[in-house]
Amino acid sequence: MNLKKAAIFGAVISSALILVGCNLYKTSGGETGSTGTATEQMENVPVSGNLITYTDSGFSPAQVSVKVGDTVTFKNDSKANIQVNSAPHPAHTQFPELNIGSIATGESKTVTFTTAGTKKYHNHLNPSQTGTIVVE
Repeated sequence: MNLKKAAIFGAVISSALILVGCNLYKTSGGETGSTGTATEQMENVPVSGNLITYTDSGFSPAQVSVKVGDTVTFKNDSKANIQVNSAPHPAHTQFPELNIGSIATGESKTVTFTTAGTKKYHNHLNPSQTGTIVVE
């Protein structure tokens, strides 16, 4: 019986070590060299990537650059629902593909861009929180 418990314990520990090892090389949003401790100064610097995370402070990064045909994922890590819509507020007419609507806490929505341009968006529930996607 002790041998069986030891084997199960070993399998659990091995699995945990493998999962930890897999996350060592994982990056998010196409960022390289990121330690996950971005400062507010860095949030306004355009980066190449496809993940925009929303927290109670707003969208991060504030500007993302992608290619035509790429997708961008909006992830809500805040304490409340958000509503992503295109500029201008409140009409939301400039970039219809960015009118993706409500995203609940912990959920994500993805948009694929088919045309080039600089596309602005905001949280309709707090229009002062904005961002830009540059599609090349």
